[in-house]
Amino acid sequence: MKKQTFLTALFALVALSVSAAQPRVKNVIYLIGDGMGFGAVSSLLLSQNEKTGFEYAPVIGLSETCSADNFVTDSPAGGTALATGTRTRNGYLGVDPDGNQLNSILRKAQTMGKRTGIVVNTVLTEATPAAFYGGVKSRKESLRLAEQFVESGIDVAIGSGLSVFVGRPDSVDLTAELIHRGYDVYLDWGATARSMADRFVSILPMSDVHRRNKSSNKTAGAADGAEVCLAAQLAAESGEEPTSSDPTEYLTRAVEKALGTLERTADRNGFFLMIESAIIDGYGHNNDSEGMIEEMREFDRTLQMLVKYVESHPETLLVVTADHETGGTGVSYRSYEVGGEAPVTLSFSTKGHTGTVVPIFAYGAGAEEFGAIMKNTELPKIIERLINGKKKSKR
Repeated sequence: MKKQTFLTALFALVALSVSAAQPRVKNVIYLIGDGMGFGAVSSLLLSQNEKTGFEYAPVIGLSETCSADNFVTDSPAGGTALATGTRTRNGYLGVDPDGNQLNSILRKAQTMGKRTGIVVNTVLTEATPAAFYGGVKSRKESLRLAEQFVESGIDVAIGSGLSVFVGRPDSVDLTAELIHRGYDVYLDWGATARSMADRFVSILPMSDVHRRNKSSNKTAGAADGAEVCLAAQLAAESGEEPTSSDPTEYLTRAVEKALGTLERTADRNGFFLMIESAIIDGYGHNNDSEGMIEEMREFDRTLQMLVKYVESHPETLLVVTADHETGGTGVSYRSYEVGGEAPVTLSFSTKGHTGTVVPIFAYGAGAEEFGAIMKNTELPKIIERLINGKKKSKR
């Protein structure tokens, strides 16, 4: 009996020691590739010889991406599952199948005292980022989503889509409302890069945030509707000339800027940063092989930077996944000599989404929790449990 008691105590001590050795999850980085399935990841792995950020992942899992009413999810429902841990109907965003507002992991992080941020290479009111702060029955309700964004309390946000913040049917200038709430609001990359503000929102021209939207008839730094909002007036009064970003480097630089601000201003509670690389989905819809490969290379530049960040910040968890797969993307037959190189060509089975599982890559504190096959709704639940310091429940 004494021996059994001794062994029980010994095992408990060992378990406690292992648990104590694991760094707590203070910071969370949630990187979502819209439409990024195995075909998209394969296109990167096979098109370059250098080690990719995916290959540094110590833990890999799989996510089922169904919505509440279909094996194939759309972006609003997919983003909602990843943000809130609840599946909803296709078309719904941030609300349950009955239309009730859901609570996202970002909002929960705020209640825990964490600083929060969003960085996207699309509009700030796009489906996936909006699922983390808003709730509507249709992604088309972008005017309402802009209002919800202003009310969200997010500390740092960088993206595009000024037209739903100004020049609105209700004549409300939401950049003025953001400024009233204590934010600095920037409309060009130069001002964003120079900022030392603790809280800011950057709403950049689409031509700045992604090369697919590059347009030669845009004035540098001029976003749609900029001439009628308070943010533009204040920028003009500053005397600083607006400058554009290189759209091929935008996502990496924007994430670096957000990380620097959140890290500088966060206390012991840390931060939560959601990032979306949104245009992978577009190349899948267009069945664009070359565009997909180039997009994944840009994604990897951001991922490589984040992997290095996690390595130097052991209390940080990085989770990388997708809301769904797009295009039924695969790798086509192509002969090449052993040791030689040949261009990778992708094949596509559809111009829509598919219901295939997508990969999960996890790095840093708590990464071991993601090495399983799980529903998309499990990811935010695991993240919440980890930042609350709770152990994995027994199955």
